[in-house]
Amino acid sequence: MGPPWASSAGPDCALVTGAPACRCSEDAVHLTDDDIVARAVSMLRWEQRATPAGMSAARGGLDALLVQARGRGPSSLVAELLGICLMVRLLDADPADADDVEALLAEFIEIVEIDRDPRRLGDAATLRAHRTSAFGQGENALADAAAAFAILTDITAPAPGEDPVRWAQGLARSLNGLVLVLLKLGSHELADEVSQRAVAVLETCGSPMDRLVHKLNRVRLQLSWGLRLERGGRDAAAATRFADAARTARVAAELWAAAMAPSGGATRPATQEISVIGAAYALQRPGPEHLDTLFGLRDVAHFVEDRIVLAIATARCLVVAGRAAEAVAAVGPLHEELRDNTSEAVMALALHREFARMDQLARGGPGSSSLALQHYAAALERELWALREARLTALRSHYDHHRLAREHGAVAAQAMQDPLTGLPNRRALDLFLAETTSNAAGQPCAVALVDLDRFKDVNDARSHAAGDAVLREVAGCLRTALRAQDMVARYGGDEFVVVMPSTALPVASAALQRATDAVAALPTDVAAGVTVSVGVVRAPLDGEPSAALAAADAAMYRAKRAGGNTVVSGTSPVSARAR
Repeated sequence: MGPPWASSAGPDCALVTGAPACRCSEDAVHLTDDDIVARAVSMLRWEQRATPAGMSAARGGLDALLVQARGRGPSSLVAELLGICLMVRLLDADPADADDVEALLAEFIEIVEIDRDPRRLGDAATLRAHRTSAFGQGENALADAAAAFAILTDITAPAPGEDPVRWAQGLARSLNGLVLVLLKLGSHELADEVSQRAVAVLETCGSPMDRLVHKLNRVRLQLSWGLRLERGGRDAAAATRFADAARTARVAAELWAAAMAPSGGATRPATQEISVIGAAYALQRPGPEHLDTLFGLRDVAHFVEDRIVLAIATARCLVVAGRAAEAVAAVGPLHEELRDNTSEAVMALALHREFARMDQLARGGPGSSSLALQHYAAALERELWALREARLTALRSHYDHHRLAREHGAVAAQAMQDPLTGLPNRRALDLFLAETTSNAAGQPCAVALVDLDRFKDVNDARSHAAGDAVLREVAGCLRTALRAQDMVARYGGDEFVVVMPSTALPVASAALQRATDAVAALPTDVAAGVTVSVGVVRAPLDGEPSAALAAADAAMYRAKRAGGNTVVSGTSPVSARAR
């Protein structure tokens, strides 16, 4: 069996299972979409604990999965992998990746703007904020972080037909990404709200490893918050945060043991494998008894935030042990490394403050000049605290504005949405089809009419409620199987219309056949064995949309007469320009 960060479905990357090299480029062609997503998530988890060489190999493997996904067409898979590939680069925060991040982010946003999936809209805002805080100015990330906060915290239930476990796992990952951005911005209060929501979402359906990931991020949150409170002179509040971090770390350690038990992996405790757990115990009550553990964790702390927390915890334990000079050495190299680093400003300031304190202790206490500098530093910290409060107020203001704008937009969107399936309704279809057939940029445009085979039998033999459930399932299957740029709308009853801009008729027919096959493959207990008959035609430029729909309807009936579960291409209506 594989290690605990391995996926629970589908074969894992060779790196995750302990091999020296990634084989994702060779494996990807044999994997299903679900297998690819599960593999990518397990690689992301593994990469966060890997050596620099392992991190590079994992990135290469994720990029190979993305290349494979792009060739498959469905945007949901491409969007998931784009988000993961972006997160890997943003967590590393290497300026050399800035152009790559821009290109991937532009591709992700393009898909999301067409797809309009709420979670991915929140992800897009989170990724924009993360990009700006990593490679630009943190203040400019406030509006995007607030937008992500408003969107993601407003998601309370799966969409019709969506798998609740998959929904919970996806939403928790999205919330976790937002927590990381809010921590970069020093907005610990908001990060705490989002983190608690992520933990709650996974409480009933998350695996031990899923819950472990989010508990560890709560440990990071509490430690970062405690260090920030210390800088503001709020030592009692900081001690409370360190105690909370230690309590959460104990829960995380139990989840680590539970995740390890079925994997057959190594039996080393979490305190020897996960740096923030050992650091949390040490920061709650620094002492020499933690030093051996902290020294042993240096090789597994790779991210800057984890290295900072580990260095500070080690230094404090060395001071308690009467080894002040060694305490300076514990934080000195990282202090030099991050002297000009702006991507982790909140945590870097905590490290620089710690270095100054340790250096002062090693020199035997403050002199007159050091006291003057201390007064100056205290004044600066008061000013930074005021700026932090202003930033938090600005975030709340952006959030309120975005929430109100979304509420107004939701009212308008409801008028364009089918309440049963969540797809665009007839009104939205008419507008989109008219716009597409009048714009040369959308040519060639294919229009398909999809009708369920034997659907009346479902209503008669089961119930209308069962029929509604089948309609939702088929609608979700069609939406997933086709591209983001294709509109899938409910036309009425058991009929759907697909509009495929910039798509030649043979390409459209092939894509619709794949969607037809996907519907036929749905489990009987989910879709009651229904299939679909599809008629597709080309809708010419400046042609009447109603004529295209009538031609597609005629082709659909030929598919019915051929036995159903197939796609038939029809004769395109004549455009106004050709008359």
